[in-house]
Amino acid sequence: MSMRTLYQLLRSKGYTRVRLQTLPTNHYVVVATLNEVNGRFILDTGASSTCVSTELAVHFHLNAKPSEEKASSASANELDTEVAHHNTLKIGSWSSKRRSVVLFDMQAVNLALQKLEIESVDGIIGADILQSTKAVIDYQNDWLYLKK
Repeated sequence: MSMRTLYQLLRSKGYTRVRLQTLPTNHYVVVATLNEVNGRFILDTGASSTCVSTELAVHFHLNAKPSEEKASSASANELDTEVAHHNTLKIGSWSSKRRSVVLFDMQAVNLALQKLEIESVDGIIGADILQSTKAVIDYQNDWLYLKK
């Protein structure tokens, strides 16, 4: 009996895959397209929502409205947020329309990366996307699998 690779198994179940870049901090970065604009996003299984840095709202064509939600992270106190609905998100060949994105000031995140001479990121791909796509992370080979 031949052993199927993870790729073969997941492909047979309707998954697509995208290459992950590992940062020196051991975070993963994935290139994603939000409203037809490419960006660099940290893959964060601990973040409940997919987020974009507030100052990039125009860049990513986001129609943001103030939100009651507060963003909290390991690097800062609670931050004010905005939310933008009905966005198109593409990661590799996976895509979804009508996605909500939370906007908050990611200056502290990017400052921490900058101190380590790491290129800044535009946002975070959070658990909302990872759960809805039944995501699988192949840590050994640096692949993200998303169910179409």
